[in-house]
Amino acid sequence: MHYGWPHRGLRSSRRARRLPPPFPHGPSRVTLGGMTSLATRPAAPQPTTVERKLRERLARLERPLLLAGLALVALHLLDLAFSGPDTSLPGVLAIAAVPVGWALAQPHVTRPTRLALGIVIGLLSLGFGLVSHGLHVVNSGPDWTDVTGVGMIAGGLLLVASGLSSIAAPRRAPRRRAVAWRLAHGAGWVAAVPVFAVLIVMPFAMALMATHAPRWAIQESSLGIPHEEVAIETTDGRELSAWYVPSRNRTAVLLSHGSGGSRERLVAHVRMLARHGYGVLAFDNPGNGESAGHSNGLGYNAQPAVDAAMRWLTRRPDVDPRRIAGFGSSLGAEVLLEAAAREPRLRAVVADGPARPDDAHRAGDPGPPERAAAVLGLQAIRGVSGMRKAPSLFGIMPRVAPRPVLLIAGGLEQDEIPTNRLYADAGGSTVQLWELADTGHTAGLRTHPAEYERRTTAFLDRALGLTPYE
Repeated sequence: MHYGWPHRGLRSSRRARRLPPPFPHGPSRVTLGGMTSLATRPAAPQPTTVERKLRERLARLERPLLLAGLALVALHLLDLAFSGPDTSLPGVLAIAAVPVGWALAQPHVTRPTRLALGIVIGLLSLGFGLVSHGLHVVNSGPDWTDVTGVGMIAGGLLLVASGLSSIAAPRRAPRRRAVAWRLAHGAGWVAAVPVFAVLIVMPFAMALMATHAPRWAIQESSLGIPHEEVAIETTDGRELSAWYVPSRNRTAVLLSHGSGGSRERLVAHVRMLARHGYGVLAFDNPGNGESAGHSNGLGYNAQPAVDAAMRWLTRRPDVDPRRIAGFGSSLGAEVLLEAAAREPRLRAVVADGPARPDDAHRAGDPGPPERAAAVLGLQAIRGVSGMRKAPSLFGIMPRVAPRPVLLIAGGLEQDEIPTNRLYADAGGSTVQLWELADTGHTAGLRTHPAEYERRTTAFLDRALGLTPYE
């Protein structure tokens, strides 16, 4: 008897019909006629040579893309830091050290980490670069301040591409294969995400937000009343862009917008004041709207602009230089209160929604994570902007007295009413506080238009020695 016939039969059958082996991908045990034999188990299809080569090429691009992106973003941040009047050496060192550390660490971190870093930091750089420098180039033409800003847009794209290309990189073999260790490693990565967000992403985003104001085009037709478009030169040779509505009662109001905005955000305020005969000079802060220079969303560079606007306004033949008031919204309110402390020609200030970050933290007592993010964010803004932090308004308010101040605070904005109560206490008896419990930040004119107009114009009429204008 020959026991090899089943194998010969199978071989001849396959040869005749030219069939592939039934289990070509791996060994397995099967039973034929009560006898156990080795066979093969199906496995997942392997990538083709073309697919493998494509992944290898993409993986090789990750590091060059990362290095180029980091260089362009860091170059722009260094440009901002050195362009400021008070460049911070620790800030410059941090701007240089962080990308170097990232580049050195990149080969030693996991693919998910590289993917997250590249996409998050890249999108922040790309987004803020586009809304600030990209829009400015499109709307107003290129300026010297836009050169490295456009480079940051490219750098952000490169960082995103670097993060995406990390997906094609080969996986690193785990140092330990135990399931418990791998679960602990994953849990640690997840736990590190909020720490990374609070200590790195949020401060970086705050720095970019404060130094990259959106540069939307100003529509002259949006004001809808007769006015002049003026350019005011500052002491450093830059130009402020502004609207001026001529005065009909010899008084004037200097109008300042909020963080990241422009004079176009205050169209309703300009019209309201013009209806009552005031001359109105509404200007764009440096680096905002159509004004030249770099922006600072916390007002660190606003005082020279206020000085230039005041010089221009006091020389107007239709204005009595002894009858000028300030009217500010949000950041503009803080800027004009600070200016009034040293500028006696500002005879009164209407401040809608002031609350400097340090002052709001003192009034609201935030938790440790929020406080840590705020402290690091302010340090990042100091380093990137090259500008010294604006002072607290608690020490400024007493220096405005005895000139009158009207503070307006919205109750729907956390800490705004408590902060303004402290401002009112610091300013003394010449400070009035109007609390709008049902109103958001600087939304009083929209939610309570009649009362807002009546209160603010009556305050200005009294402060500037007018009877209600007919």
